[in-house]
Amino acid sequence: MYPGQLLYSSAPETNIRPDTMKPSAPAHASPVGSRWLVFMTVLAVYICMIDRIAISIAIIPMAEDNGWSPTVQGAVMSAFFLGYVTLQIPAGYLSDRFGGKWVLGLGVLLWSLFTLLTPASALMGISALLVCRFLMGMSEAVTWPSIYSLYSRWVHPDRRASAVGLMNSGIAGGSVIALICTPWLISIWSWQGAFYLYGVLGVLWFASWSPLARSKPLVPPEWESVDVPAGLAESNAAAGQGPAYPRLTLAGMLRSRAVWAIAVAHICINWSLYLVLSWFPTFVNRELGADLQLAGLLALAPTVVSLVMAPTAGRLFDRLIGRGFDRLKVRRAMQTLAFVGIATAMMAITLTDSLMISVSVITVSNALTAFSIGGFATNHLDIAPNQSGVLMGVTNTLAAVSSSASVFVSGWIQDATGGWDTVFQTAAVVSLVGAVLYARLAGVEREFD
Repeated sequence: MYPGQLLYSSAPETNIRPDTMKPSAPAHASPVGSRWLVFMTVLAVYICMIDRIAISIAIIPMAEDNGWSPTVQGAVMSAFFLGYVTLQIPAGYLSDRFGGKWVLGLGVLLWSLFTLLTPASALMGISALLVCRFLMGMSEAVTWPSIYSLYSRWVHPDRRASAVGLMNSGIAGGSVIALICTPWLISIWSWQGAFYLYGVLGVLWFASWSPLARSKPLVPPEWESVDVPAGLAESNAAAGQGPAYPRLTLAGMLRSRAVWAIAVAHICINWSLYLVLSWFPTFVNRELGADLQLAGLLALAPTVVSLVMAPTAGRLFDRLIGRGFDRLKVRRAMQTLAFVGIATAMMAITLTDSLMISVSVITVSNALTAFSIGGFATNHLDIAPNQSGVLMGVTNTLAAVSSSASVFVSGWIQDATGGWDTVFQTAAVVSLVGAVLYARLAGVEREFD
């Protein structure tokens, strides 16, 4: 059966005996082919993170070969993020307008090609490498907006948290693979070889994706027929107003409490996430006395936990909604749990000098952070299902700025105070602010087309 076909077709009501009717579909059926599509998007996220993280390991031998200073190394790694923030919103618009298949597919192909070109660009000089990394960042920027756009068309509303949770597990999974495999590949081959291998993975993914994927099912999913209230659609049509819901505009987003809630939560959660990703190995090395190898291994623990907890949290949300729990209350509760867990962990670290306790606390914090899948992370699909790509592009752009600011400000605080306590206390305050604002502003009613 082709991916665009539905799991079932409803039998006509006339002249058909009950014993000859086909069994009805499950209440939360997604189109046939949705599982394959989700699987491929998960693989895309794995490849995305492998290619993104590899430079953090490979930069060490690259700098030795080329005599780069720490400033140059920082410029090489930051060039990616400058490109990453530029294309989020256009990628979301293109995905919602023309379909996510080619936006995601071409994004994977292009960033894989730039991964393959990294060794050659480094040989050509620092300017060429910076351009290569910038363009790679632009290519990876399409990932989340295009995937959200695809899920809005392929995944049943009551199964989207599970899909997003599984997809986001690729962030942790890809990071773990890159951190473990890249040093090994460099030791048995070369740093150039690591980029060649990782680049080929994306090209092979594209070869499988392009002939089989579709931006939307051939037959409109059943939930689209009940997504718009009949009265609203009829009244708008009679008034000549077109769609039942307005298009997503900047003015509309600024007026929407629910959009503000999603944006604030995304900004606040990324502050702590990238603090841990960027500074935790340094913290356990310099402050708690772990050697570099042990620090790297310990830093993997929170990431591995996220790999398991992200899909678990998504599935939990869908099950709670399936059992009749109020969607808004569940979103608020899960997001509050995530933020309070982060804030508690950040404050607890300031009270202990124990290496194992600190690692355990951060690991538990990462586990609780995964509950954001049932909070803001799938809230985009409630508010603007047909323009979720654009909305994700907007909030992910703001979150990327927050991530960069978190890394910079945390380093500045260390220099200014000579310690780490204020770094973690700041993160705790940011998390509590996010919890309060999300709880007060969050909504789950559809507001945009």
